[in-house]
Amino acid sequence: MNIAPFEISGKVILVTGGTRGLGRAISLHLASQGALVFAGYFQNEEAAEEFRRTAIDKNCTCSTIKANLMTGSGIQALFDQVISTYGRLDALIYNAATGVHKQLDALTQRHLSIVWQVNVGAFFDLSLKFRQHMPAGSRIVAISSEGAHRAVDQYGAIGSSKAALESLCRQMAAEWAHSGITVNVVAPGLLQTGTLSAMERADARVDHEINASPSGRLVQLDEVAHIVHFLCSRASDGIIGQTIVVDGGKRISSFVR
Repeated sequence: MNIAPFEISGKVILVTGGTRGLGRAISLHLASQGALVFAGYFQNEEAAEEFRRTAIDKNCTCSTIKANLMTGSGIQALFDQVISTYGRLDALIYNAATGVHKQLDALTQRHLSIVWQVNVGAFFDLSLKFRQHMPAGSRIVAISSEGAHRAVDQYGAIGSSKAALESLCRQMAAEWAHSGITVNVVAPGLLQTGTLSAMERADARVDHEINASPSGRLVQLDEVAHIVHFLCSRASDGIIGQTIVVDGGKRISSFVR
């Protein structure tokens, strides 16, 4: 039987950080394509409720799971609910992240420990737990950022964790490809999300991103969600261990508008 290359209908997909911002866009888009989506979240009940209402309005099959990824019990809760419901996972989209926006001189080991646990450690633990329940053809997609490869102001804790995340994904991709599990990374440019509110001089950063981008605008959430959809589908079978940059061309250009 021939399968449409972009078909993801019926796939069981977990999106961590899945009820707000980019995660929300990814969750709703994948569900709109027929995927059975679990959207994880930490503590924002208002956002989770709004997400649930939107999913119902769009007639999407979405469930939410509240879990603290800084704890082993939170990681276990995500795993238990997915496996007890469907017995398998076809795609893990790791969008959960936290950050401390400070210069290096102001960072402490506690800051690094919190950031690295959520951005790297929980991803590692979830991937290991789910691996035995992921059939051949399954996908793992981690969300990274420009800070994994370039120095960004007050981004040392987050950028270093994203660099580690990408390195870990390459290792997973190489070791798990023989099991039919494909691992890749998506690295968006600056996005118009609530994260901007945590940044100093956010307006200036937005202006710089727009001026440095050949497209002359910020990347849209749906544009990133479409790439995640592609990576969850059979159309991406030949892409293994790669970081796909979705930034409107900013990183390949030295032009400034």
